[in-house]
Amino acid sequence: MNSLVDVFRGRIIEWYWKHGQRELPWRSTGDPWAILVAAVMLRRTTTRQVLRVYDEFIKRYPQPELLLNTNLAEIELLIRPLGLRSRTRQLVELAGYIVKKLGGKIPCSREVLKRLPGIGDYALSEVLLAYCNEPVPLLDTNMVRVLFRVFGVKPAKLPPYRDGEYREFVKYLVPGNPELAKCFNYGVLDFARKVCTARRPRCGACILNDICIHAGSKTTTGHQFSSTFTL
Repeated sequence: MNSLVDVFRGRIIEWYWKHGQRELPWRSTGDPWAILVAAVMLRRTTTRQVLRVYDEFIKRYPQPELLLNTNLAEIELLIRPLGLRSRTRQLVELAGYIVKKLGGKIPCSREVLKRLPGIGDYALSEVLLAYCNEPVPLLDTNMVRVLFRVFGVKPAKLPPYRDGEYREFVKYLVPGNPELAKCFNYGVLDFARKVCTARRPRCGACILNDICIHAGSKTTTGHQFSSTFTL
C-alpha cells in the first residue's frame, strides 16, 4: 500500500505545481481570518466571483473587529457580486463571535473552531491546515470522488467527516510535512475540478490512469488496488 500511496501523493503534488491554482490569495495566506472569509464567500459561489471582491474585502477589513464597525450597506455593496445577501450577515456574525467570544484571536483548536457560526468541518480543517500547519485532509465531494475512483474506497456515512474510519484513511494519505500537505490537498481538489470531473472525467489524459480502479474498469491496462487497503 505504501508504494501506491507514495505514487498517488507524488503525482498529485507534481501536477499541482504545474497546473494547480496556486495563485489563489486564500491559499497563499497564513491569516486565519482571511481563510475563514474565503470559506464563507466560496460557499455556493464560483471562484471567479469571489476573486472579484476578496482582495478588496481583506484590504478594507483585515481584522474581524473592523467589520463590526462598518455600515452593513457598505459591506453588502462590496460583496454584491457574490449574489447572496445572506453573506453579509454570515460574515458579521462570524466576526462578532471571534471578537466577543475569542478576544479577536482564532485558536488552533478543532473543538473551538467548531463553535464558529457558519463554519463547517471543511472550513475549520482549512484553518488547521493553512494557519496551524496541521496535515489534515480537506474533505469535500470532489476529494471523495477522486479517492473512490482511484482506490475504490468511499465513506459509509455522509457528510464524509462523520465517518471516522474513512476520515482516518484520508488522513493517512495526507503527507506529514505541512507544506506538502497543503500542496496535496489543493492538488486533489484542483485535479477533481479539471481532470477527474463528476461527468466525463478525462481518463485518457489522466496522470493516475495506470493506478486507478475507475480507469482500469474501462481498459485492459488498469489495475485493481482496492483489496490492498484494510480499513
